[in-house]
Amino acid sequence: MGNPYKEKVKENKKVKILRITCAVFFFIEVIMTTFPFVWGTLEDGTMGELTAFQLMIQIGGYQSKSAVSLAFLGGVFVIFPLAAFFFMILDRKSYFKYLVSALCCIICSALITFGIGEYIDIGAVVAIILYIVILFITVYGFVTDYGGDKAK
Repeated sequence: MGNPYKEKVKENKKVKILRITCAVFFFIEVIMTTFPFVWGTLEDGTMGELTAFQLMIQIGGYQSKSAVSLAFLGGVFVIFPLAAFFFMILDRKSYFKYLVSALCCIICSALITFGIGEYIDIGAVVAIILYIVILFITVYGFVTDYGGDKAK
């Protein structure tokens, strides 16, 4: 039977559809980082909506520890879904794509929930919902991929 993360398998039609669906959802997650993600202090000192890109690249600089931690979170919210997108697009034969996808969904959802906390905005809410959907598709894709070829 072997290790499912090291085995190379041929991709069937159902698994290909699930893999491409996950890739499309991860691309939508990358686009969601341009929507209002958190409430934060703007450059003029007032409260306003910030996107993940604005968190990552702060024009006024990083004046406090909270600004640095928010910049780190913004980077995670942009880089993790982008990396998972490329894994889903390029990895056709191994099971490693499912591991990357599941870890991305769990880490990003936890960071949105516990990292941002009470300052969450509509873009982050939609991102969490999409991460949950992607996680279900990932689990279904792994079960279908792993059980489909071995059951014959």
